[in-house]
Amino acid sequence: MAKEKENVCCGGMNTLVLACSGASNVGQVSNSVMVELDKKGIGSGYCLAGLGADLSGFIESTKAARTLLIDGCPIGCGKKIFEKNGLEPTKYFVITEFDIEKKHAFDKLVEETNQAMDCIVASL
Repeated sequence: MAKEKENVCCGGMNTLVLACSGASNVGQVSNSVMVELDKKGIGSGYCLAGLGADLSGFIESTKAARTLLIDGCPIGCGKKIFEKNGLEPTKYFVITEFDIEKKHAFDKLVEETNQAMDCIVASL
């Protein structure tokens, strides 16, 4: 199921990027960051919902890869999905930890995405 893509931060192993896509700005920023990391070749965007739905192919592919998990806020839905499936992300990020306030407003998504990308890429 997973595309083969190596990651500059994680060395010769397939790297999957999974992200929250919740109904707040930080959920949407998480998803946008996942797309941008895929475009930059840092990892392959992958379906967090497939893990949440307990689909065995998604779980097995995730177990076989390095993972970057991006949650929007401290509620940590993505982290809870990983824990439920006995998974530990290789790297874990929470968008609100990058001085981006969670709200139901989408007017600053581009600038918030850029801010989060800068923080995440700097830590890889």
